[in-house]
Amino acid sequence: MSTADQQPTVAPCGSWVSPITLDEVIAGGASMLELVADNADLYWLESLPGEEGRTTAMRLRNERTQQMTPTANVRSRVQEYGGGAFDVEDGVLAYCDDVDRTVKLRTPDGTILTLTCGDASVRYGDLVVCPRIPAVLAIREDHRNPGEPQTTLVALSWPNADGSPGPEHILAGGADFYANPALSSDGRLAWLEWNHPAMPWDSTVLKVAQLRTGAVWRLDDIRLVAGQPEAGLDGIAVHHPRWNSDGSLVFTSEQSGFFQIYEWTNGTIRRLTHDDTDYDLPMFVLGNHVTAALDDERILAWNIDEGFCHLQVVSRSGGPAKRLAGVAEVDSVAASMGKGYAIVKRAKDHTALVRVEADGSLKILRSLGGAPAHAVTSVARSLRFEGRHGPVQAWYYPPTNDAYRGPAGKRPPALLRVHGGPTARASNGYYAPVQFWTSRGIAVLDVNYSGSAGFGRQWRDRLRGAWGVADVDDCVDAAEAAIDAGLIDPGRIAIAGGSAGGFTALRALMDSDRFTAGISCYGVSDLKALIGGHKFESHYLDSLIGGWPTDEQLYESRSPINTLDRLASPILILQGTDDPVVPMAQSTALAEAARKRGLPMAMRVFEGEGHGFRGSAARRDALAAELSFLAQIFGFTPADDLPDLEIENLPR
Repeated sequence: MSTADQQPTVAPCGSWVSPITLDEVIAGGASMLELVADNADLYWLESLPGEEGRTTAMRLRNERTQQMTPTANVRSRVQEYGGGAFDVEDGVLAYCDDVDRTVKLRTPDGTILTLTCGDASVRYGDLVVCPRIPAVLAIREDHRNPGEPQTTLVALSWPNADGSPGPEHILAGGADFYANPALSSDGRLAWLEWNHPAMPWDSTVLKVAQLRTGAVWRLDDIRLVAGQPEAGLDGIAVHHPRWNSDGSLVFTSEQSGFFQIYEWTNGTIRRLTHDDTDYDLPMFVLGNHVTAALDDERILAWNIDEGFCHLQVVSRSGGPAKRLAGVAEVDSVAASMGKGYAIVKRAKDHTALVRVEADGSLKILRSLGGAPAHAVTSVARSLRFEGRHGPVQAWYYPPTNDAYRGPAGKRPPALLRVHGGPTARASNGYYAPVQFWTSRGIAVLDVNYSGSAGFGRQWRDRLRGAWGVADVDDCVDAAEAAIDAGLIDPGRIAIAGGSAGGFTALRALMDSDRFTAGISCYGVSDLKALIGGHKFESHYLDSLIGGWPTDEQLYESRSPINTLDRLASPILILQGTDDPVVPMAQSTALAEAARKRGLPMAMRVFEGEGHGFRGSAARRDALAAELSFLAQIFGFTPADDLPDLEIENLPR
């Protein structure tokens, strides 16, 4: 009998044999980021799972891919989340080398020059290389003095004649934050700035000035282009300015309630897109790759409509945008010789570097991994419903494995994932860890709760003052909607999240009896411990919870660590020892409290890992622990050969 004629084996969900192994999930954890076009060449960043996640700059030239920084780990640490770790122009490559914490140049002949002194207390990001000056523009975050680090917009000169780093020129200072420097051909510098307590998606301002170089570098004729100075949390979010060849400036703004594309010319602003969708996302990381000019009339961009993402060609003459191929996510776009390129995530395949063809289709130039096996590829379905706080959208990934089916009349167990925003987005992209679960018979539900990005500001602002309430209700409502649709087993639903998602998961376990178990990956359990944290997020809770210390009672009442008497579900806690965002002490206190209450619990600690596990061993062990945990709680025997996770207080 041929394989095609074989009937699926009936087996309990969770016990199915999957070709997507633990090692394959970890090996497939590569990423592609920050696409840049330089004449006919394309450059991007690519992480290498086989080298413990080291990130390198890659170049595509004449259909040949070459690693350009073979000894460097290209990474920025500005604002903890980094971004803008490299740039290139006319073959001159600038990059942040995390190995020795310097900014380096690679010249067209391969010579490596060092622009900074390598002090780990001084961080750089959002690089813009300008050979014609010559200098590299950058955001500098200086931790050398006590108190909050100082953020400035600087220019890094080419090295001195003896090879030592040249002078650093501070171009703008005084604001709490800077981002997105962009230099026009006639020497005008555009940039963003904002101040506490605003996050960049609350309020930023876009400025333009004439850059003067010489004995003293300075900015003349500074002009406000967009945004509302001193607006605090209630301003306008302006992101990602890019100059056109004719001297006009393109940027995105949330003035309409959605991130739309605007153009500024000689003091006049006009709107280029006119719909209720987002053409940008909140700027958590630095970098400037949202739009790219194809020619004098067309701009390559993308938008998100009802959760679905499409590449777009936007007309500068006022015509409607042309929708191109649908994808799950767009990381970055670039344009070269009139053609558009993008790094995209796809619903049925791995992340890819693509070229946009004349008919709007996508030509794959590089893909991270071979084609996934169709027989075990779960394709997300959009589940949209009305929640207690407004509309909610979630992605439902059904169990998918052609070799198996669950017992008749039984719904599959489910893992509800809470993305780590809260100002972030769950997409329908192919994600190996999700496929790991679905190919074993476990459904996955990924929720875009109140506060999520990609649905306009009103959706995002539903979380104002309501973190730990609206997001929790939305996740519970999502589980109920999936149950009502007959998609998941109401008695076997686990909720899992990392960082802020871990906070929501913990709150859901304490405020609802809907979830059978929970998994917290470096989740926030004590909100007060975040007060005075790293600079970028040190006032984030002002909008999510309330002002400190005025609203101290809210911080107390919403911190999971203070409501453990309401926790009645098994829990798995995963934590790194070197986490600067969520200190290990929070997870340790949570584990001890759960242990004292006699709850089934397990905690895995990963030495040397931070906020998000980077090492392959840690990521593999964490995923294995999650599988063993759910197997023991849900009552199935996994087909994988892995050690049982020891769960304290679990009845045998």
